Amino acid sequence: MIDEFTEYLKEQVRNHSIYVWGGQGQQGDEITEAWIRKRETSKRNADRVIKYWKEQIREGYGDVLRAFDCSGLGCYFFQKHGLIPHDMTANGLKGQCDAIEKKELRKGDLVFRCKEDGHAYHVGYVIDDGKTVIEAQGRDCGVRENRLKGWDRYGRPRFFAEHHSRLLKYKKPMMRGEDVTELQKALIVHGFSPGKADGIFGPKTRAAVRDFQKAAGLKADGIAGKDTFTALGLQWDD
Repeated sequence: MIDEFTEYLKEQVRNHSIYVWGGQGQQGDEITEAWIRKRETSKRNADRVIKYWKEQIREGYGDVLRAFDCSGLGCYFFQKHGLIPHDMTANGLKGQCDAIEKKELRKGDLVFRCKEDGHAYHVGYVIDDGKTVIEAQGRDCGVRENRLKGWDRYGRPRFFAEHHSRLLKYKKPMMRGEDVTELQKALIVHGFSPGKADGIFGPKTRAAVRDFQKAAGLKADGIAGKDTFTALGLQWDD
């Protein structure tokens, strides 16, 4: 689901999607000057949007671009896939996330700009572990891909939580899969190195699991099951 989400975001960048206050994915004939003026917060802001929109039409993107505001860019996908029940503001999306540190950011996480009281007024979406963000940036530039900069809160959406039910251990042939990758990434975040997060449960990953289990007061057998996943903050399906 996270991979599908990031591909959707990249598509909006390729299609030169535009920023409109309250935009929720409108496309084609749904977007008109009158509609933009009705949605926007002032004549000046509407003029800015319309200027940028017409530039994209002249460049040939009129049939594929969509209209979003910052939260609408995410909510369009989240609602379509049943991840949230209704449209939300940036602050509403912040409430759907568990707070994380900047160093923990990975693909699928959300980043926020907030007021002093912590209220989020802008949101972006992390599309890789290199900390690249896609956001509905503004009326003069639409949906853009940017390097991580200028964000002050970081969150991991609970509706993207990975669920696991397979015991992971070292054996031959070695176990492989996305669940191994998630385990390795979580170990790294907690300060235990399994080597490269390559999705292969090898000797280094087993050693890292054992070290983490010892530190967490668990049975240090190098086998990652429910207790180990839960201690790492990962979801487990019984």
